[in-house]
Amino acid sequence: MENGTDYGFLVRQNSELLRGLDELEKTCATLREENGLLRKSSAPETEEKVRRLRRKNTELSVLAKRLEERARKLQEANLRVVNSPSLLRPGSVEQCKRAFARQRARDLAQHADLLLSKDKEIAALQQECRELEARQGTTKGSPVPSGRVEFERLLRESQREVLRLQRQLSVTSSKQQRDHIPDHGSEKCGDIEEQDEEDKR
Repeated sequence: MENGTDYGFLVRQNSELLRGLDELEKTCATLREENGLLRKSSAPETEEKVRRLRRKNTELSVLAKRLEERARKLQEANLRVVNSPSLLRPGSVEQCKRAFARQRARDLAQHADLLLSKDKEIAALQQECRELEARQGTTKGSPVPSGRVEFERLLRESQREVLRLQRQLSVTSSKQQRDHIPDHGSEKCGDIEEQDEEDKR
């Protein structure tokens, strides 16, 4: 009887172990499937972020070129006015200075707002990239997905473009502070005054 009891116990134990092994195999299969789905679903997210970052870089490049062009035209116009004092009516210098100071303040505020907005967008993209890496479970020893490499490269380019814009903004501001007469003499002053009135409305 004792041997029969031991045999029955071993059979039951073996059956329980087989059921446990079967459940573990099912769990492993489910985890592999979920991991595969996660990697597939994260790929479009990375591609979309790369596209968004490319658009941001394009916008930053356009803004930088605009700032450079504006600074160049401003410098050329001021040189023309300085070399041709007859373009100014008597007593109009102070009026021009005040009108141009208001225009300069608006321009600088607008560019500063754009830069702040770009900084926030870049920070948000960096956070999304970190979250994506956490979901993928990327480790130091594992290969880095090509999409993420491209994303990080574009992110660095965008950060460099922001720094370039900040330097250009600083240079533009310094030039405008040194230059006292706005574009095209008194005629330009009138244009700025009219723009001020429109903005007030």
